[in-house]
Amino acid sequence: MVTESFAPSPSEVSAARHFAQAQAKSLGCDSSDLGLIVSELATNACVHARSAFTVSLRRQGTDVLVEVGDQNPAPAIARAHSTGPSGRGLQIVAAIAADWGVATRDPGKSVWAVLPCR
Repeated sequence: MVTESFAPSPSEVSAARHFAQAQAKSLGCDSSDLGLIVSELATNACVHARSAFTVSLRRQGTDVLVEVGDQNPAPAIARAHSTGPSGRGLQIVAAIAADWGVATRDPGKSVWAVLPCR
């Protein structure tokens, strides 16, 4: 597993995406979907959790597991219908990932997604 830490700043979302895309290539996976998922989860960590965050990637057979952890214990909730300029990040993750979920950790939580490597 490779992990990188990021500051709680919207400008760090791009850095997190680039980290994930570079690591995906070294794991032999398509980086475009992974980059999008990391962008959405990192944005959630900055905007909703308002905390520093980590991005972790691990190859699992033919899949890659991505986890974005933050220090806020409030659960990540996918909004059913968002018509505003934001609020669809977890819907995007659910549409792209083979599976996803939320795990509690001390402190905070980790939002994870599984993607097939292509």
